Amino acid sequence: MSAVFSLAFIAYGLVSIVMGWLTDRYGPRRVLAAGGVIMAAGAFLTAFCHEMEFLFITWGIMVAVGVGTCYSPTAATVSKWFVHRKGMAMGTIVSGIGLGTLVFSPLSEHLIQSYGWRTAIFVVGLIALTVYVFAALIIRGSPEEMGLEPLRASAGPEHEKGSAEPGEFVPSMSVSEAIRTRNLWFLFAIHGLWTIGLAVCLSHFVPYATDLGIKTTTAAAMLGSVGAMSILGRLSLGVLTEQWGVRRSIVIILSSQAASMLLPIIGTSPWILWIFVLAFGFGYGGLASIFPLATAEFFGTRSMGSLFGILLLGSTIGGSVGPLLAGSVFDVTGSYRYAFISCVIFMGMGIALAAGIKRASR
Repeated sequence: MSAVFSLAFIAYGLVSIVMGWLTDRYGPRRVLAAGGVIMAAGAFLTAFCHEMEFLFITWGIMVAVGVGTCYSPTAATVSKWFVHRKGMAMGTIVSGIGLGTLVFSPLSEHLIQSYGWRTAIFVVGLIALTVYVFAALIIRGSPEEMGLEPLRASAGPEHEKGSAEPGEFVPSMSVSEAIRTRNLWFLFAIHGLWTIGLAVCLSHFVPYATDLGIKTTTAAAMLGSVGAMSILGRLSLGVLTEQWGVRRSIVIILSSQAASMLLPIIGTSPWILWIFVLAFGFGYGGLASIFPLATAEFFGTRSMGSLFGILLLGSTIGGSVGPLLAGSVFDVTGSYRYAFISCVIFMGMGIALAAGIKRASR
């Protein structure tokens, strides 16, 4: 099954680029509807699957297509609707990821225990189809489609002096223009380097904690708190990004993430691990909301879906490398200590790259 999930993760990164491009070209409504149908079909077929080979298609590809449909299209759409309060809007959108984990993890577990995994997957597929189709019916790709304008701040003294909302007057780039800029590849690398540490935490924290003598249920609760704190981080730090600016926000929050990963290196008591997961989860949510904001900030909204999809590919690479790295380090050293140290180093590299990002031209 690990091979199926690895394929799904890789497919998600590649599909995000395609779905982002389709959103730029055709709008989010048709993309969401198609993605929902494909995802539901994959879940329904998985429920009736009896051969591992078919799982690679139904779950590893079809469900991954549906998952890849939800992030870049919605982020690209929100960027076109909001100039003022874009950080708050983006934070609200991406908080749905953490909220979904909190809701569907226990729901899926209940369905599996009560009715079996086949019924559980079928029900989750039906829920996904309903949500995607409903979203496709009500979403609009831009305010201009309804004769409206993006939300901007009310005119005031600052605006009378010629100041601008973040990203308001950034020239929108095409994909071919953006891939020739340093900023895109710096953001791509930062996303990947950060996700290495994120993936190590999410995939290896429970075995790390249980090796220290912590009960499995307690370790799972600690890991679950990462998702809960990420919701707060997405909402609050998304708003603060409007005040700090994108580049400064990446440096500050990524630095806090690196600092938090020092905690399991210098201490192993349960209270230190609790501080670690709470601090790490909060910063994780903040960075998750910043990358789509950075895409709009530095490249405009013309090709937002495609360009943010490229950044998601960077996170897919990092997310694939992280668990393998931690597992290999543990096999060689018998400890996760050096895996955490490696993550701090990778995040430090990301901080250095963030400091080298050019400011968006106004």
